[in-house]
Amino acid sequence: MDISQKENYTDKFGDKRLDKRANQLSALLYFSRTSSIHEMTGTEAEQKGTYRFLANQKAEEDKLIDTAIEKSGYLCVDKDVLVLQDTSEFNLDNHRNRLKPGSGIGLTGNNKDLGFFLHGSLVLDAASETLLGYCNIQLWHREEDKLDKTERNYRELPIEEKESYKWIRACNESKQHLSGVRSITFIEDREGDIYQQFATVPDERTHLIIRSRDNRRLSDGSKLFDKLSHQKAAGQYEITIVKDIRKGVESRMATVEVRYCQVAISRPLALNKTELPQSVTLYAIEVKEVNAPSDSNAVCWRLLTTHSIITYEQAVSTVNKYRLRWYIEQLFRLLKKKGFRIESSELETGWAIRKLTVMILSAALRVMQLLLSYKKEDSQPVEQVFSAKEIHCLKRVNETLQGDTEKSKNTNNPDRLAWATWIIARLGGWKNYNSKRPPGPIILKTGLDRFANIYHGWKLAQSD
Repeated sequence: MDISQKENYTDKFGDKRLDKRANQLSALLYFSRTSSIHEMTGTEAEQKGTYRFLANQKAEEDKLIDTAIEKSGYLCVDKDVLVLQDTSEFNLDNHRNRLKPGSGIGLTGNNKDLGFFLHGSLVLDAASETLLGYCNIQLWHREEDKLDKTERNYRELPIEEKESYKWIRACNESKQHLSGVRSITFIEDREGDIYQQFATVPDERTHLIIRSRDNRRLSDGSKLFDKLSHQKAAGQYEITIVKDIRKGVESRMATVEVRYCQVAISRPLALNKTELPQSVTLYAIEVKEVNAPSDSNAVCWRLLTTHSIITYEQAVSTVNKYRLRWYIEQLFRLLKKKGFRIESSELETGWAIRKLTVMILSAALRVMQLLLSYKKEDSQPVEQVFSAKEIHCLKRVNETLQGDTEKSKNTNNPDRLAWATWIIARLGGWKNYNSKRPPGPIILKTGLDRFANIYHGWKLAQSD
């Protein structure tokens, strides 16, 4: 089955009416401009039916999640895959007076505002970087009357009772779901730097690449960061730093030095009473910017991995895999203000908003597929993402966007997704200048929105 096939909810809820409504909502979201039920539905009956479906207790969140991750199980068979993990919070505090209390929402990261959390695991084919779907989705909220960390004696709690267990749970459940793969590499940011994860998750086909958060004690008595900094630089190369207004990062080309070594991280003292091993042997990599401007937020990444790193090329390859985390960050951005605007949903219960979020994840995947196909000659076939009728419409739109010069033409193979990405990006406002950045997820989302309107009108014209 193609990766593009919309989720099939038939026989998922034990109620043919619910199955039918779920499939209808999935189709609406696949080409939706928003998370607003009012905006995406065409009739009052369709709108009411969607509200009733999301409010129906039989339309369980877990069943929606099972359906959202279903495809990746067979698409990943006999492949080496990368799994990008991250967490995002959805702040619904602006709707505090409208949302019903005790309905799937609670406190967010600041322990004041209302909302919920989503921990997602996005699967890529390691060879082609093609998106294969999701392998794990977790949603939760913090209870408003929950005791603070001191009152709960948080440091003494087992990892299974802590929120940070989400990383280990995602790995273990993903390993089971992706049982047919050749290998899995989980890629995580600093929050995933958890000793229990290094000690329990890896096996003969499972690896980790995690950005180091702590200057860990090593079994030889030294500290991790010190040992890395004392290694001889293995080489230098240039990386592109993408502008990030939120973090105060300006776009630039940065020259970085790479160092690496084998290390044995020691079991934290707080875990001495557990059965975990006294140390875990890993490979550490440091990527540090050379002669960085004083106000540039200089690059300094330290990675821990179970992959063997004995050459400079292996170190750089591992760093490049870690940088793919950008895709899941962009996915979460797409779900929010400038994308599907989940935090602006007019639904009245957290449970309904959470269920809608799970279903929107599949629609957002289409945007990310376009993002990854930009200027890739070996991008996935276009029919895996667009239907035959949509492709026919895209061909007509493409004719109107072509210029007179070679630089203003869509020179991509029309059988490949990169060809459709060019069209969608141009509809989204991208100028196709070599001096400009490649189209980002918001540009592509805007382009899909506009194509949805064009396609709707085109179908009406075809029916005359």
